[in-house]
Amino acid sequence: MTNIAPQAASQQIPETKDIRKQILWLAIPIVFESIFALSGNVIFIALLSRIDSVGLDSIGHLAVNGMATIITGIVWWILKGMGIGATVRIAQAYGANDYDRINRISIQSLELQIFLGLLCSVSLYFLAGPLISFYSPEAESLQLAIRYIRICCLGFPFLGLTHAATGILQGLGDTKTPMKFSAILNLVFIVTGVPLIFGWLGEPLGVIGSAYALILGQMATACFGLYALFGSRKVVYISRENKNYIPDPKLMFSVASIGIPTSLENIFWQLSAMVIGRIMLGYGELSYAANQIGLKAEEIALMPASSFGIVTVTLCGRAIGANNKLLGKTYIREIKKSSTSVVLFGAILLVVFPKQLLRILSNNSEIIELAAVYLRFMGLSLPLTVLSQIYMGALKSAGMAKIPLFVAMTGIWLIRVPLSFLAASFEQSTIIWLWVVVLIDLIVRFFATFIIYRRKQIF
Repeated sequence: MTNIAPQAASQQIPETKDIRKQILWLAIPIVFESIFALSGNVIFIALLSRIDSVGLDSIGHLAVNGMATIITGIVWWILKGMGIGATVRIAQAYGANDYDRINRISIQSLELQIFLGLLCSVSLYFLAGPLISFYSPEAESLQLAIRYIRICCLGFPFLGLTHAATGILQGLGDTKTPMKFSAILNLVFIVTGVPLIFGWLGEPLGVIGSAYALILGQMATACFGLYALFGSRKVVYISRENKNYIPDPKLMFSVASIGIPTSLENIFWQLSAMVIGRIMLGYGELSYAANQIGLKAEEIALMPASSFGIVTVTLCGRAIGANNKLLGKTYIREIKKSSTSVVLFGAILLVVFPKQLLRILSNNSEIIELAAVYLRFMGLSLPLTVLSQIYMGALKSAGMAKIPLFVAMTGIWLIRVPLSFLAASFEQSTIIWLWVVVLIDLIVRFFATFIIYRRKQIF
């Protein structure tokens, strides 16, 4: 293994300026990775919002995309969670200078992700119809959404490999290569998707064209990810002597013990989004489309800030692996300081300039006016959201992944979903009432996470 050797574990604390450089060295590539990851989706949302000649109107295409991507997002988070599990375990081994364990975890993570990707592909292919039917869409939207999901199923094994490679490299402190993964994915996604959507090479496919482009991008990215791991750098290697390629249930479970709670934390959010999405559709496709546009615009502002959650997992995992609590405490303090200016910028963008941001995604004035209200709510809660991610990252780095899961379950199923049903039951209710409920949920979850983090005294 080359190019990944850490410094010897020590109880000494680096100078503050060196820690800040370390944080930025990890955070900046993650920010660009997020930008690349989102840029393709933003472009396609903008394109779909301007399609009026492929079966459905633009609002119909956006609604189909919104329903289908929430369902495929469940699989995305299953695989992403396992990638985060690999990041935590590898960061701990990295801090302890255990190179052999790093390699064995890496191999087992790749095998686990391939298996899960295949399992999810087969399962969702047959469940696509019943899951989409939950929304009670019109017949044409139903068939289009089912077709979209079944096409996406072909890409899940490749998506799993990409998440595994990302988790392995981020655990080693390499955040630049995963940034390249996102760049490749979106380059292929855009170059192949635009002609497919608008029919430059044949019949226009609309939202279905974006599904084909997505799996092509995932295939290309997975190939590059495997090259990054097994290529000239030899970050990961297969050994015939110790047979590290043989499935090791114990190591897989070690990764899954972090990955499963992390996945479930976000899957419960996706499931609640399905429930609340059905409520939102009761306000009409315009309101639902405004919510989808608002979510994408919010991601643009949240991208830089959310990178600090991943940085927390990596650095605090190292501190725990090195059994250096003082270093971990220092990391948390400096990560919070480093995120302040980024969070402030994102909050101002959402609260003061929401319409300008939304015009990137849509030219529909009604959608922009409505979605701007959502963005202002989310801008107000952005500082609390980012702090929650930092505290949850610290808990996960210590192996306490179940705690963020329980906090998420409580917020979603005891606050967000029940209050959404209650808000929708009033005769004069609008979708804005549901966004107020989201704001309440985020505030409660922040205080719950903060209190638990303080009481656990990880560092």
